[in-house]
Amino acid sequence: MIVSTLLSALATIAFAILNQVPKKAIIPSGILGIVAWLFLNGALKNGANVIAANFMASLAVSLLSEVFARYYRMPVTVFAVPGIIVLVPGMDAYFAMRDFVTHHYMNGMSMATETVLIAGAISTGLVIAGVLMRSIWRQRKHGAR
Repeated sequence: MIVSTLLSALATIAFAILNQVPKKAIIPSGILGIVAWLFLNGALKNGANVIAANFMASLAVSLLSEVFARYYRMPVTVFAVPGIIVLVPGMDAYFAMRDFVTHHYMNGMSMATETVLIAGAISTGLVIAGVLMRSIWRQRKHGAR
């Protein structure tokens, strides 16, 4: 568990560096990679399915990305994009395509459907957290009405 958590931070930091994230955002991006991995594994170990687990992890990453963006005065995407990289279902997409190429169409369709649902869950978590945080900050800025 410790090794996979550290590797998720390393992968996130490497992705952030490759995408030229500003230097002061690299360590917070690594922290988001750890948060994503811990939420994903925690949800899976507590009985959530893979789609719900990815939703919860992306929601956590997005909420924390909003906080980091305010603190570091940078766009949210600087933190959110590297933060969710450990959640992206790349292997599932690969296996789906492999199944289609090897004429295992039912398996491929199943894997492709799951991949699309996971990607949808990740994007939904990002959007919901963004809308929620912006509405909270808007109320704070303009006072409770």
